Amino acid sequence: MAFVSRVLWSRASSSMFAPSLKQGVFARSFYSFRGASKPGQVRSWFRRQSGNAANNGGSTKKKESFFAWYSRMLEENPYPTKMITSGILFGAGDAVAQFLAMYKDGSVFDTPRFLRASAFGFFFLGPLAHLHFNFLQYLVVKRLAVGATMMPFAKMGIEQFTYWAPGINAFYHFIIGIMEGIGVSDSIDRVKERWIPTMKANYVLWPAVQLINFKLVPVAHQLNFVLVVSLGWAVFLSQLGAQSTKETS
Repeated sequence: MAFVSRVLWSRASSSMFAPSLKQGVFARSFYSFRGASKPGQVRSWFRRQSGNAANNGGSTKKKESFFAWYSRMLEENPYPTKMITSGILFGAGDAVAQFLAMYKDGSVFDTPRFLRASAFGFFFLGPLAHLHFNFLQYLVVKRLAVGATMMPFAKMGIEQFTYWAPGINAFYHFIIGIMEGIGVSDSIDRVKERWIPTMKANYVLWPAVQLINFKLVPVAHQLNFVLVVSLGWAVFLSQLGAQSTKETS
């Protein structure tokens, strides 16, 4: 009789205290989420919670969302992930520019031009920008130890007025010329012709964009933010290139 009583008490107590245990787990998760004040911390909290749910198995296991999968790819395979993303989005910007031109003057879609833009995004912009953003993080945050308030301004100033903005715009026009087969000398002449108009447009757009980027977006996703804005920027570059090509042909 005593044994039966102990068994019944054990089952009753487990059913009574199970909800409170679950509430305790929920409370800890809730307060940990409240402590995540930065975008990167919030995103890490969601990844951690989804990982815990997947580890529990059974009915709590959910299919990984696209954002969670993409974030994991950025961590596990940053170079190929950013190369593919850059190739797709930079090519899409050129395609938009061409469709706009087709709507205006009835021109035909230039497939080689689209492939050149995609190739530039894939082979050059993706890996170079990955190195650039990580180098900026190391230089400004770790080496120079700039505080959080001035960090976006320091990164933007270094990026826009030293090596990156002047260099990547000149490099774009040079590489596109090489891929068009016009040779090194003519590609250099193209850079001289187009660099100043490109930089004027660059300083209208990118300093403000990059202040937002460096302030709010974690380093791993900063290139993606740039690539989304670059949909419009690629339209400008493609239209500039097409206009110069018509003038020289």
